[in-house]
Amino acid sequence: MRRVYSTALTGIFCAFLLAGCASVSSTSQFYFPTTADVYPPKDKNVPIPIFGKAPDRPFKTIGRLRFSSDLGWRFMRESMLYNARVNGADAVILRSSDSREVRRFAEVPPRTDWVPVPGPVIVSQCGKKGNNQTYYQTAPTYIPVFQPGYVRSWIDTVIGIDAEMIVFKPRS
Repeated sequence: MRRVYSTALTGIFCAFLLAGCASVSSTSQFYFPTTADVYPPKDKNVPIPIFGKAPDRPFKTIGRLRFSSDLGWRFMRESMLYNARVNGADAVILRSSDSREVRRFAEVPPRTDWVPVPGPVIVSQCGKKGNNQTYYQTAPTYIPVFQPGYVRSWIDTVIGIDAEMIVFKPRS
């Protein structure tokens, strides 16, 4: 039973650790500025449009975001919006996107678990004749149980994006 709790706690810890790695702020390492100009960050409530082609208004490209992830379209969209806001962009132009399926593998190594089984019953008698008391005691015995390892595979969809962060030029 202790082994089950240990494995479950390890799994929960790894899930929190991996969840921490999957934040949109971690995608800022893939943002490359294309100008020396620095723009103030936008507030979270400011809407940032994502265009599929260049808008009709005049604009200036201030940076580019290009990366791939297996966390889905929602994560990709949020990362584009996050990087646009942090770098002061007015909008995003999604220049290209692609998706591909990748087979992943995870190996679970073999292990030996120790399982408690009821041990022998020890009977002891003590006391004077006529006033005998009998005590029954058991001690658990542990036996090894081999758990064979295995390989698990699954298919991940990896999405790649190439986006430009833009600011609109004032209309003349």
